[in-house]
Amino acid sequence: MVRRHMVAAAIAIGALAAALSFIPARELAARETVTLAPGSAVALATPPMIQVGKRYAFTWPGGGPPQTHTIKSIRQDGWVEVQVAEENVDPAFLVPGQTPTRWLHVGLAVSIQEMRPLPY
Repeated sequence: MVRRHMVAAAIAIGALAAALSFIPARELAARETVTLAPGSAVALATPPMIQVGKRYAFTWPGGGPPQTHTIKSIRQDGWVEVQVAEENVDPAFLVPGQTPTRWLHVGLAVSIQEMRPLPY
């Protein structure tokens, strides 16, 4: 029974490949393009592992070393407010004892690693 299904699937794949071989390449490329209706948006949800108060090392697509941030608040659409770690900013531009916050979209990170809590 399983063998019949496998043979049927192989025949179907072969027929599809044969049908696609007769379609010009430029027409195939147009069929592969996905477009959104005007005013629509794509949202990448915040991974459920991200938690307020924890530290994470984020690696971004542009390369470079991971950036460590502590999560201050979370939105469900991928945006998180973080406290920027001191190693990620120039201390000459900081008020002593204060670090800036920023919003990051965690759906764009290449990797996210949970870090140990700071000892202080």
